[in-house]
Amino acid sequence: MTQIKLAPRMKALRRLSSKVSVGGASTRSYKRSQSESSKSEVTGQKVSNTKPKINLFRLVVATQAWQRLARNRSKSQPTAPVVKLENTYRLDPKEGETFPQLKVEQILKTILEFRLSDMMYDPARCKYLTTELTSVIKEKVKALHIPRYKLVCSITLIENSRQDLHIASRCIWNQDTDNFASYTYRNSSLIAVANVYGVYFE
Repeated sequence: MTQIKLAPRMKALRRLSSKVSVGGASTRSYKRSQSESSKSEVTGQKVSNTKPKINLFRLVVATQAWQRLARNRSKSQPTAPVVKLENTYRLDPKEGETFPQLKVEQILKTILEFRLSDMMYDPARCKYLTTELTSVIKEKVKALHIPRYKLVCSITLIENSRQDLHIASRCIWNQDTDNFASYTYRNSSLIAVANVYGVYFE
């Protein structure tokens, strides 16, 4: 009788232990899946927050490709043919392209009379005025477009106290091509002597 009564109790205990073990396994698997999902969410947040890195090698390759493309486009565009001229070996200026003495003298007269008509002699001011006048005169003479001529300009400003004055200049040049222009301006206070030398550059 005791054996018959214990048998169903043992069966019931076995069923209960199997249920408990199955329930524990299910809870463990649920916790494991929950932890894995939370980890995946965290890693997903990390991946989404990180900025994409710039690949230096790809950047260099791309720039080289763009440069090659621009070079090929420039080569494909038609360009005007380069005209090669033979040397003339000309040493003398052409007719009508020599130093225009009369025109340069007129430029000197116009500039000096306009700038010095009402000016009184002042040593400190004349020191800077000579530099300014020479640059203005050179620009005006260059506007005549005299080919192959080098220009030298000099101006002398002195006080007009009725004294004797001698200004001389000597040059080693070709008298057939080189020339100069000179103009002297005076008022009651000062005297200005301007010279422009034109030397032909062979």
